[in-house]
Amino acid sequence: MLSPRLTLRPRHEARVLAGHPWIYRTDVARLEGTWRPGEAVTVSDAAGRPVGRGFYNPRPQIVCRLLTRHDETVDRAFFRHRLEAAWRLRQALAYDGDAGRVVASEGDHLPGLILDRYGAVCVLQALTLGIEQHAATLAELAAEVVGARAVYRRADPAATAIEGLAGASGWLVGEALPDVEIREGPCRFRVDLAAGHKTGFYLDQRENRPAVARWAAGREVLDAFCYTGAFSAWALASGAATVVGVESSAEAAARARVHAEASGGADRFTLVEANAFDALRDFQRDGRRFDLVILDPPSFTRRKTAVEPALRGYKEINLRALACLRPGGLLATFSCSHHVSPALFEEVCRSAAADARQPVRLRAIYLQAQDHPIRLAVPETRYLKGLLLEVPE
Repeated sequence: MLSPRLTLRPRHEARVLAGHPWIYRTDVARLEGTWRPGEAVTVSDAAGRPVGRGFYNPRPQIVCRLLTRHDETVDRAFFRHRLEAAWRLRQALAYDGDAGRVVASEGDHLPGLILDRYGAVCVLQALTLGIEQHAATLAELAAEVVGARAVYRRADPAATAIEGLAGASGWLVGEALPDVEIREGPCRFRVDLAAGHKTGFYLDQRENRPAVARWAAGREVLDAFCYTGAFSAWALASGAATVVGVESSAEAAARARVHAEASGGADRFTLVEANAFDALRDFQRDGRRFDLVILDPPSFTRRKTAVEPALRGYKEINLRALACLRPGGLLATFSCSHHVSPALFEEVCRSAAADARQPVRLRAIYLQAQDHPIRLAVPETRYLKGLLLEVPE
């Protein structure tokens, strides 16, 4: 039986040879041998030279994602080696807390796998068919390597539709309550592993929350798109005079109030349940001003074709946020869409400042936390970007 081999088309291999793991349907010249969707295949360049191995699935536009640049077997030992390498990196970071990302898909050379740790529990997301077919093995290995007592499988609706996944959410190893408490520096948060955004919490902002909060002491802070109030809790714990959080979800708003109380700042925290666009417009109209504004919206686009409307949204919220700042005030603004490059996001903020007639100064540049590694050859792994802008007095 001929082992499955995928051959790239001439002039479609440069990106892959340069280190990018994605192979699109249009990159494929032919697929030979007996294969099954989700199975690992050997990938060769147009001349027949092996370039690596990856899981093949003909359904999505990205039909294969390379797991290795060697012609090696993708088995339990392979996965254990990758998980151990990822865990060593996280231990070296020595964060003050008990939650973080253990495996960040392409960032850890395991495309399609997300593994997050929340105290003694891990959450696994399979974003490709090949990873889903090994989910049980990966969960067992994760429990062994990380020392978790339970591993929860969190289904991703978008990946399910694109890849044709069948697995449902549920416990793969052990069992625990899906509502867990985690610690991040001086703050404690309740995380819903089953229904919260992403795998329950925005772990990628872990380094940015204290970095922004260092400017909050004695200031009046506005945390737009506050979700469950992680930035707000850090600001309160850092001595903010007042914090106003804006959140449209009643459930998320309720958790934000709990987190503010846990940070010792319930009496300094006000929650506005509203759409952030509307709230910013109302604050601007009413002359409400703040010393520090935090904009951490959800992704405005997950498709390259919708970048233009997303840019208009980013510009509007930054324009209105700048208008709500006092002289000497600071704006910490973020985008988590990989379709909006750092240069493009900076240009949007520059345009918003020009329209606001504010000669802003750049004080800091933010990235995702280091446990969400960026691969230089894979620009998509650098998805979170942020700027700290200052309005001069």
